[in-house]
Amino acid sequence: SMQTATAQLTKATKTLKYQWNQATELWDDPVSRRIEEKHINPILGAVNSAIRAMESIGESVTKAQSDCS
Repeated sequence: SMQTATAQLTKATKTLKYQWNQATELWDDPVSRRIEEKHINPILGAVNSAIRAMESIGESVTKAQSDCS
């Protein structure tokens, strides 16, 4: 379901954030900051937008199912 997929994506995003924070505690140099700026932050932004869209679609599907029953 959309709700399950959203929850899985949210969990994966939290794991990515946690793991990246763990890595940058030991690895803080221009290369790590560039990776964060060019890759990690854009991924997180895109994923957060996708999660919001999935939640909205899920609500619309639930409403449509309710209206049709």
